[in-house]
Order: sequence, then structure tokens, then C-alpha cells
Amino acid sequence: MLPILLALSDCSPRTGKLSATYNGLPVVDLCDLPNYRNMKVMLRANYAGVEEYWSLGSQKNKKCNNDLKVNLEYVVNYEVPNGFQKEMTQAINNYWSQYLELEAIGTYETGQIGGYGHLGTNNSRFLVNELIKVKAVKVKN
Repeated sequence: MLPILLALSDCSPRTGKLSATYNGLPVVDLCDLPNYRNMKVMLRANYAGVEEYWSLGSQKNKKCNNDLKVNLEYVVNYEVPNGFQKEMTQAINNYWSQYLELEAIGTYETGQIGGYGHLGTNNSRFLVNELIKVKAVKVKN
């Protein structure tokens, strides 16, 4: 029976090491999202951009940022908590010197014809059910 269990355990999405969990959900970095497509996860990522061209970015491995180009969106009727809205407004109004660090529960999606975000510049999206952490961070020079 043990060999069967070991074989079945190899079917779950992962990136080579056991990840932490948050309320039973896998905690993932942006680069891990393709392994969790259409699955609810807790994402840790950065959010940065210029004017209306914003996307999520990895906190660990910047190489995947250009390949993934993930738009941040919210489920219908989600209201961003006031404290988080303040941090977001601060970073957006100072985009040349700030970005956001985020932790959010949601689902990674791809495949929409025309892309996601402003003018379809992103090729996927992270659809947020709940924001856990939002922090404006100054860019290090």
C-alpha cells in the first residue's frame, strides 16, 4: 500500500519543496502560479507599475515576471479594506518610488482572448477573494 501512496503524492502541484499553508491553502510565490491554475491559493507577491500598466511580480525570482505578466483583479463585490486602500493609493500615486507587497487569497487564471488589464497587456490574472496584507514599500536606489 505504501508505494501507491507515494506515487499518488507525486501528482500534487509543487515547486520542488514543501510549501507553507495558510488556513489550509498553499502559500505560493508568483512563479509558482502556473502549477496552481484555477486553484485557490494564498499568494505572496509584489505589485508595481506605471500609470495604468500594473502587474504582479515575484518576491523571490524576478525571471518569471516578464513571462507571466499577471494582472490583479478582485471577485465581484469585493471591497478593499480602508487600511489597505490607503496603502494602495499611496503606492499608485507615487509609482516612480513605491510598490506594494501583497498577500492575498485567490485564483490564478489564464486564457482570456485579448488578455487582461489595460489594453490586454497581461496574459493572466490573479482573481482576489481576500487581501491579507498590503504594504507600500519605497524602491531601494
